[in-house]
Amino acid sequence: MPMHMHVSSHERAWLPAPNGLLEPHPVCRTCGAVKNISSDRAKDVGYYANVLSEIRRYLESKGGKLSQAQIRLIMRELESNEHFTDTYTILGSVQRSMFVRVVQRYTGLSRSLIESFL
Repeated sequence: MPMHMHVSSHERAWLPAPNGLLEPHPVCRTCGAVKNISSDRAKDVGYYANVLSEIRRYLESKGGKLSQAQIRLIMRELESNEHFTDTYTILGSVQRSMFVRVVQRYTGLSRSLIESFL
């Protein structure tokens, strides 16, 4: 979990967008973090739990296995990483890379297989 729940203030920070134009970005009133409003947004941890379920079903259909213990270890590591769970500021691409590394650590599955479910 993040150290606190981000709450957007009414103030906006005018920052460059990918197209080069300035756009208003929400700012957390508590810590001043600027919210990621790009198309590369992070997903909630529940999204990644669903991805693990899809991987598990796929492996079972192919005669493989992803145990409940492996899923718990993966989810525990993801949930304990405050950067991974801070969807206000992290980029989706960074979050996906972190997910792939953690899943590989506990399963030995290939990067391309894991990424095919994202």
